[in-house]
Parts: sequence; structure tokens; C-alpha cells
Amino acid sequence: MNGVLNNSILLSKFANSNIYRTMKMANLKIWMVALTALMGVSLTSCFNSEDDPIYVDALFTKCVNSYPPTFELPGGQQLVLTTPITMNFRPGEIYYLCFQFNTDEQSVDAPSINVTLYNGIEPVSLSAKGNEGPTNISESTEANSALYAFSGSVYLTANSTNIDPFVFFDNEYLYIRPVYWVKEESNDEKQKEEFAKHAFILTYDLESINQGDTELVLTINHVITETSDELVTRNKYTLADKVYRLTSALAAFQAKAGQRPTKIKVVGQVNRNNNSLDEATENVWDYTINL
Repeated sequence: MNGVLNNSILLSKFANSNIYRTMKMANLKIWMVALTALMGVSLTSCFNSEDDPIYVDALFTKCVNSYPPTFELPGGQQLVLTTPITMNFRPGEIYYLCFQFNTDEQSVDAPSINVTLYNGIEPVSLSAKGNEGPTNISESTEANSALYAFSGSVYLTANSTNIDPFVFFDNEYLYIRPVYWVKEESNDEKQKEEFAKHAFILTYDLESINQGDTELVLTINHVITETSDELVTRNKYTLADKVYRLTSALAAFQAKAGQRPTKIKVVGQVNRNNNSLDEATENVWDYTINL
């Protein structure tokens, strides 16, 4: 029977132990707040009361300095992490940061704020893997499995959730939440192995770009790498969080078209019944770049 695996990947301890621990310990609706944060230019948390000087939040951030670990919000505000941590941060990557600071000592409107980790939860990188693009299309990057969805509304819990992609940080990053078909395994280790088989490769077709074009077309390809010849039935769906840096794709487009794109189109093959490409239909999401 088809259904949601653990409601969503965000609630699955198989997918990311830090996010799972965040949800259990903090009981925060962190992803809703993260999306809301992208609409503003400074910190605006719903977690804090007027009587409590300790400000707590969880936001999408871009690493701009590895030491001291410094993270930038879409509006330019910077968060400097003062908690000792052994992680190696890579400038340019997008991290999900759960943090806190004392508002009696620092203003929420300050251009730079020293913060500590909330409950010791380490930042989580959301950046796509190195082999997931964006890259020019090739035989090895073409989808061999349909997605359940990557835009529109889906039921991950009892309520419908919008998973439309979005572009942020001055049109440099694209965030996609592919919902995809997986096999439900019997234990944690096997489930991790199943998740590791799935890649979401973002591609563009350099040959199809002509001088004067204004629309950059990107394809989200669900590629499964099987480790055996065994026939696998995938009848549960879950989701991933992927942030793609568009710098190389935009540069490649400009080199061929002679100008930057004014629109971005993301296409992908989706199937709400199973992961077969034979029965899949093309789904499209459009975005107009604000220059």
C-alpha cells in the first residue's frame, strides 16, 4: 500500500539525526519558520516571548567564513557562531542553523550578532552533493525514476504542504524539496542504505541554449543507483531538501545566450502512483528573476 514513510524525511531519524533531534528536543516547527525567514531581511522569531531575553531561532543561512563560523541571512544580517565546534564549514554552502542569544546584550537588528547553538544542535548542510549539479545534461545524469512531486501541494502529514521551489540569496541558490518513492526497510542501517541510492541531479542542456534566449531550463533528475539485480518495490514516499548553487549554470547560460536569464524553469518527471517513468508526466515550476 502506498503511503508516506515516517510522514516525511524531516521526521525520520534515518535521514538526518540532527534534524530529527531538533524536532524531538525543541518541538519547533522549524521548517515553516525557515521558509518564513526568507521573506524578511532580519530576525523575526515566533519562538520567543517578550518576557524572555533569550532569543531562539532556526533559519536558512549561507556560510561566509569558516573561522570564526559566520553565517549570513538572505537580508545580509550575519550570525557569528561562538560555540566551540569541530565541524568544518565551507563558505558558500547553505546551512540550517538553530541558535540563540541574549537580547539584553545584543539587538536583533544588529548587522552582526554573536550566537550559540541551541541545545547543542549542530548546523546541517542543505547543499546538494557535488555530483548533483547543476551540470550539463549527459546520459549518466538522466532520470531513471520518477518523483512523487517537487512542487505544488502534497500530504506529508495530516495536512497539505506546499513544496514549491524557491530562489534566494540574490538569485544565486535554488531550493528544491523533491518528494520521492522509497522502499521501507526493516532496520535503521538498511534504511540508510536505501536512502543513499537516491540522487537528485539538476541539469541544463547547453546545446539547446541559443543567442538571445531569456529562459534557463533546469531539469531535476531522480537517479537511483542499485546495488544488486534484485527487483525493488518502492511504495512509500518521503522527501529530501536540496539547495543548488546556480553560479555555474547562470554563467554557462550567459556565455551561450549573451545575457543573463530573466526566467528560470524547473521541470521533472512525476508519478503519484509509483516510480515508473513510463507512466510519469512532466511537471513544471516557473520563476521570474527579480533583477
